[in-house]
Amino acid sequence: MLKFYTLILMLFISYASIGQILHYENFAVILDTNKHVKGNIVPSFQFQNLKEDLIKFENTADFSVLLGHNALTVANKVEFSRFGDETFESGGYFYAEYRRIQDTLPFALEPYLQAHWNEVRGLNRKYATGVNLRWRVLYKKNVGVFAGIGPFYEFEEWDYRGVPDSDVSSNITNSITTELIRMGSYISYKQTIAEKFILDFSIYYQDDIQNLFDTPRAGSSSRATYKLTRYLGLTLLYQNMYDPSPVVPIDKLYHNVKFSFSINI
Repeated sequence: MLKFYTLILMLFISYASIGQILHYENFAVILDTNKHVKGNIVPSFQFQNLKEDLIKFENTADFSVLLGHNALTVANKVEFSRFGDETFESGGYFYAEYRRIQDTLPFALEPYLQAHWNEVRGLNRKYATGVNLRWRVLYKKNVGVFAGIGPFYEFEEWDYRGVPDSDVSSNITNSITTELIRMGSYISYKQTIAEKFILDFSIYYQDDIQNLFDTPRAGSSSRATYKLTRYLGLTLLYQNMYDPSPVVPIDKLYHNVKFSFSINI
């Protein structure tokens, strides 16, 4: 039985990678205030003894804790692939957010920080920190609509590993760093249906705070989960991100499609 569940957790389909937008509204939000902890875990591990040992590991997890009027969300993702002595895919993120919920007001400040890397695309590292003003447009036990806007600081370091060889000059070896103050915004919709289906949709918009409509980054995320048991769910996730002016000459539009079994808390 243990081998069966281990095999199920390893089954996933993934295509491409998301760029610099972290879809943080996909992380767990507690709608039912009688519940104090909510989270999701999606692990995957694979080993093959080929010509060289092939190791693939991925884990995505996010948790929200509600203590009185204080809400804390922590999320992380780690991707790692190694063939012999060569690491050919490495990526992930760490995200933390705090929010103090007011019963009498639909607004709350949510400071956050983020670290992000995706070597297969050429993103060596990204750091971001900021604060959003969050509006609870609709907030009930099984449905919620949220919107937010706020400034954030962003640092990124890129190299050319994700650029097609035909687009890279042979004498380009240096990495490129950028620092910006951006304005970010989002709107999201979350709903639980008959305690079996969980729907989650969100849209994001980001741009340089001094040129809000010149080269905006935009993204969206859609997730549907069917709960097979109290703790085990079947999840279909689609995410995208469009950057009209990437730091290095990579594709402007990115997609991420994943079909997986998840552990729901």
